[in-house]
Amino acid sequence: MGAVIFTLEEMAPNRSRLLVVTVGLLLAIAAIIQAIGGDNSLDLVDPETASSSSSHETSATDSHIAATSLPTTSAPSTTITPAPSPSPQTSMYNPPISVTSIGEGAIRISGYGAKVMDAGDEWSNYRTAIYRSDGPGSELLIKLLGDDQVPVFSFGYSDRNSPIEGLRFLTEITEDVQEIAVTATAGWEIDLLPDAFLWNQQMDAGNTPQAEDLMLFSSQGLTFVGSEQSSAAQGIGDLTIYNACHAPCNDGTTTWVFELGPDCTNTPGVFVKEVGSNFFQRTVRPVKSELGKDILEVSLESYAWLQVLTPCQWSAKPTVG
Repeated sequence: MGAVIFTLEEMAPNRSRLLVVTVGLLLAIAAIIQAIGGDNSLDLVDPETASSSSSHETSATDSHIAATSLPTTSAPSTTITPAPSPSPQTSMYNPPISVTSIGEGAIRISGYGAKVMDAGDEWSNYRTAIYRSDGPGSELLIKLLGDDQVPVFSFGYSDRNSPIEGLRFLTEITEDVQEIAVTATAGWEIDLLPDAFLWNQQMDAGNTPQAEDLMLFSSQGLTFVGSEQSSAAQGIGDLTIYNACHAPCNDGTTTWVFELGPDCTNTPGVFVKEVGSNFFQRTVRPVKSELGKDILEVSLESYAWLQVLTPCQWSAKPTVG
């Protein structure tokens, strides 16, 4: 037994040295693996814990950006006024053009605001235009355009304090009209009438001229004026007179007296077409005031035509001699 014990004791120092070498070698290998592979400590963390930790870090980062980009300030107070609702006087009110028949080949064109329309193939059949605008403080300007939109004829008024009305005869020069251009700020109507329409209208209604009656054309249509039954006429806007007295009557010079409305600031344009002439020629006549009223007087020979262009209200009365 002594030999065996000796042998073990003798071997003990060698085993200790071997153990130390082994442990050192393992630590060295572990250090090398860690240096090459990096820290794998997250592989040992519970997935739910890892997700919660990552979310917290992201939230903290967003809050930091928000606090940096949008610092807390005292915003000034602001009053917001709502826009008014659209009304017929605004540009948003834009109904389409309406064209209706008013009998015997006549048509009525109705619209609102500025419009451009095709004159159509029947334009050459029309001889008279009556126009109306129902909005005070508005304008109604009508241009008849030919080829390449060249203006051929125009009528109407702007910047008025009252409704705009009037009548114009369409001459031969307007037969080549291609388009009708309307400038307006309110509702409007244009009646296009064929030849003799207004005369036939009166005959159909049983209104025949009396002795000494003359013919006055306005936005009201044809009016017979001059006899005792109808000694004067009233209206608004452009008018035309045919100074042909219904028989029996005295041929001779007729003086037409026009009284203009009290708010009229427009100087009327007066045009006369004498017998045998094909054109209206401007006639300058002074307008005189009587008791605050503007009076216009024009003398005409029999069968002459008179055209008075004005946006104002007027009354007209013929006197013979």
